[in-house]
Amino acid sequence: MSSPLYGILMIVSVVATIGGVLTLMPASGATYENVLGYRSLCPFAPAATLYCFAIAGTSCVIRASFVKRKALTGKAELRTGPAVVVAVLYALAVFSTFWFLDVKAQYADAESGATMLEYGDEWP
Repeated sequence: MSSPLYGILMIVSVVATIGGVLTLMPASGATYENVLGYRSLCPFAPAATLYCFAIAGTSCVIRASFVKRKALTGKAELRTGPAVVVAVLYALAVFSTFWFLDVKAQYADAESGATMLEYGDEWP
């Protein structure tokens, strides 16, 4: 495809896919464990992973359904199957976000003195 939009969407797909894979990579220097129970490059995994994959999928669906199909057939139409897969990825990402928030709400902030202050106390 010679369309600049096609190339941009391809780059977005590749970068988002690589980003999604990187979010799951183990990293011993990470500050916190992710909700899967290990220290990864991104402590927001798996929500961040799913968002990256959903962005990549959205880019692919737009590229295949609108840019490529219009160049080949002269008309653009949304293909249902890929769109459903992307919608499921977004739903899983939102679910993972709430899971992450629920798990992280159980942790106390042990790294700063902010949680030691009572309401109304002044910082020294």
